[in-house]
Amino acid sequence: MITALCLASVAQQGAGAEAHPYSESLTGDWGGFRTMLFSHGVDFKINDQNEYWGVPVGGSQPSNNYIGATTVALTLDLRKITGLGLGQLGISAVDIRGRPFSNTPLYVFNQVSGIEADDNLRLYELWYDRAFWQDRLDLRIGKLDLSHDFMSSDTAQNFLNASFSWPMVPDNNLYDQGPTSPLATPAIRLSYKPDEAWQILASVGDDNPIGAGFYNKDDPWNQNQDPSGTRFHFGTGALFFLEAQYHRQDTVYEGNFKLGGYGDTGFFPDQATQELKHKGNWALYAVADQIVARLSGKERLAAFARGTWTNRADRNQIVYSIDTGIVLQAPFQRSDDALGLGFGMGAPSSVLARSERRAGTTPQGNEYHLELTYHYQAVGWLSVQPDIQGIIAPSGGVQDSSGRRVKDEAIFGLHTNVSF
Repeated sequence: MITALCLASVAQQGAGAEAHPYSESLTGDWGGFRTMLFSHGVDFKINDQNEYWGVPVGGSQPSNNYIGATTVALTLDLRKITGLGLGQLGISAVDIRGRPFSNTPLYVFNQVSGIEADDNLRLYELWYDRAFWQDRLDLRIGKLDLSHDFMSSDTAQNFLNASFSWPMVPDNNLYDQGPTSPLATPAIRLSYKPDEAWQILASVGDDNPIGAGFYNKDDPWNQNQDPSGTRFHFGTGALFFLEAQYHRQDTVYEGNFKLGGYGDTGFFPDQATQELKHKGNWALYAVADQIVARLSGKERLAAFARGTWTNRADRNQIVYSIDTGIVLQAPFQRSDDALGLGFGMGAPSSVLARSERRAGTTPQGNEYHLELTYHYQAVGWLSVQPDIQGIIAPSGGVQDSSGRRVKDEAIFGLHTNVSF
């Protein structure tokens, strides 16, 4: 699920911006050629991420892992290109490398990394965007990653664990982990801003980005069922999102607060009997981002909290999840650095637990994760992020393929990001 902040900015680039810091890219301004292209409505970017992870303690066995993702995005400002009152057209693709390791040997509810996915070169997003009414109303249509707009916390994006980008509830309960990168789904998204403080977001799209079945033991994420990302599926059900945002306008303690939910008209297998299907699904969520203190110089302390909940225990593996954390922005007076400490947990379905007890297996309980991370902006085009994570009760105390309980895990990682 590639939901890191840099990928979101690459995928959404060009929306209303009039200048880009090409001088801070590795390849620069190409002798002024990129600025010239941008002035004529063409914006092209490449972003490359690489991660190295070591798991010396816990899981089903010690492991060392490499994963990487390169994203290419092209945005065309059709108003500049044609001289007509048109919007923007965007297309992006992602090349994913490495071997996923969160399913095995770690057996966790959600991925350790936001760029962990099946090894494929795939189409990511393809969209047309048009603003109306002096930019108060914005319409986007195409193949969309809806996690850019819904359920997100800006402060949480400083962390690498995928749960901080896309919560456990939709990740474990929706088809194909939901419409989040590297998957996108055919959808329409509307944004309405009545004033500077409020924003209303709504979307409707297909609930199954891949178009495969819900369970696939040989391909748990289903991404290899559509390795190119070119399938536009419309056959399972409709997924609706609705979210209200309040932006606190305060020069000292600004904040963002969100309340929303999603509904799905598709069919979902029962947690006790997979042959039994249930019509429809839903969840509610709330997100808070707040500057809580201004320290010396540029330093600020930000906090976030997000809760996601559903009462449909018969058709959902995870019934609620919580993510929270604090981030010191500009530590040591370094404007683009961040030091963060985060915590999260996910609670499994009581129906699933009862089924496991009847079957004589260990019932799943809560899973907890901790993360300590430091984002170091070495130069304009390169960031380096050392990261430490701890997973307590992976998948709530699940057993591995040999029947042994998966041990608590200590995970050490290094993330690098290069902007070309």
